[in-house]
Amino acid sequence: MHTFSPGNFCQRLLWLVLWLVLAPALAVAHSAEPIELDVALTPDQAKQDARVIARTLTALHPALTKYQSQADLDAALAHFEKRAQAASRVSDMLLAASELTAAIRCGHTWVNTLNQEKAAKALLLDAANKLPMLLTLVEGRWLVLASADPALAPGDEILAINGMDASTMVATMLPYLRADGSSDGKRLVQLNHDREGYSQMDLLWPLLSPPRAGRYALKLRQAKGGKTLQVEVNAISLQARSAKGLAHKSSEWTFRIDGKTGILSMPTWAFWQGGFDWKAFLQQSFAELNAKRASNLIIDIRQNEGGDDAIAAMLLAHISKEPIRYQLAQSTTSYERVPYNLARFLDTWDYGFFDRTGQVELITEGTAKGKFRVLPKAGLDRVIEPVAAPFRGKTFVLISAENSSATFAFAARIQELGLATLVGQTTGGNLRGLNGGQLTWATAPHSGVSVDIPLLAATYTETTPDRGISPDVAVPRSFVARKAGVDQEMAAVIRLIQKAKRR
Repeated sequence: MHTFSPGNFCQRLLWLVLWLVLAPALAVAHSAEPIELDVALTPDQAKQDARVIARTLTALHPALTKYQSQADLDAALAHFEKRAQAASRVSDMLLAASELTAAIRCGHTWVNTLNQEKAAKALLLDAANKLPMLLTLVEGRWLVLASADPALAPGDEILAINGMDASTMVATMLPYLRADGSSDGKRLVQLNHDREGYSQMDLLWPLLSPPRAGRYALKLRQAKGGKTLQVEVNAISLQARSAKGLAHKSSEWTFRIDGKTGILSMPTWAFWQGGFDWKAFLQQSFAELNAKRASNLIIDIRQNEGGDDAIAAMLLAHISKEPIRYQLAQSTTSYERVPYNLARFLDTWDYGFFDRTGQVELITEGTAKGKFRVLPKAGLDRVIEPVAAPFRGKTFVLISAENSSATFAFAARIQELGLATLVGQTTGGNLRGLNGGQLTWATAPHSGVSVDIPLLAATYTETTPDRGISPDVAVPRSFVARKAGVDQEMAAVIRLIQKAKRR
């Protein structure tokens, strides 16, 4: 078995040294009076921020009506402007912007924690208003995975928080959760802590149902004995909870061969500016598969939202025996040049995205009528050539509702070409095509609230289904199995392999 982590070793060593030096000071700081993180906004500031967010979205987003009518969009914008202009604090603006972006029903349009500025980022990540436990939602029930509070134990079930039962909690959160079209599974998976990214139970839940006097009131069913209890637990910061061993799920890649089956786990494909050599990792893994004459390969992307689609291309090159021909789907944009009065609120990794002079043509028919086609992105044939010695065994890909960007596209191509058996739950993403490829984030000047806006969209027709990719072998998630630590999807694949051996 070999593993690689996307983190840089030298950076980690530096952080360790800093932690050892600063830990005593941080402990003192946490024991002092809490700092006010929810900064106040004046009416004029709120009005300006609301205008920036609404105008950048409507000017730049290429597919605002892919999943809703113009009337629905207008109503969502009107509701946002009323709510945002009444915002008296940063938390109000965060919630208003999250609700608006979720209403667009585009998985790449959202209040991205990593792109927030000033008080908004501090409020989301630094406030001591988090639940002291890690949760996952299975069959509409909240399972405790780990706890920093002795009142809770792994396996306990949370029946209510602050008087809200499980179904009410979900209904309260849904209007703020992002996904493409009808992919509600993707919306719900964002509430879980057993995923690679942040849980919205840490980010948005404390704003919607904050702790009272620094404490959360819980109703729970104990794992041992099934006794129902009412308890109160102290809210906590992410840093303090992590210090107690309750950290984010690891994004580390792993590969091992068990008998004649290789298992490749990839929780993320997002390695921009990272030190992880994923190409070498994959080359080594497939070389080992071939050298040991493995007959099966399991690719696990269940926790993987997406990232670099070059990783998908390399995987396809190793499991396909024939060239794969395709065209880029994302070629529709809403502008030729970004309006000058909006540019100062925008950031991205390539400012060339903002000026498409001479690169676009007006679309005169279809669902994208009135938008522009980006010529360098449209209608160009791409080819993925197989490697000299591709894997010739049976491939299985474990999927889930988390797959909604590059991993959605990977699952779609796998199924279309019949290159592997998809096992798990219906993906996120959408058959109508993803918005993305190029992104900007617009930051409101006073609150620091930032909204991610995709700049390209895939074309679709009115008859294109509004859904994700259905697995070839469906594995419904079970609360009882998750509580018992059973890996249902992996168990299903093992059964398929064993069944094939008996034939």
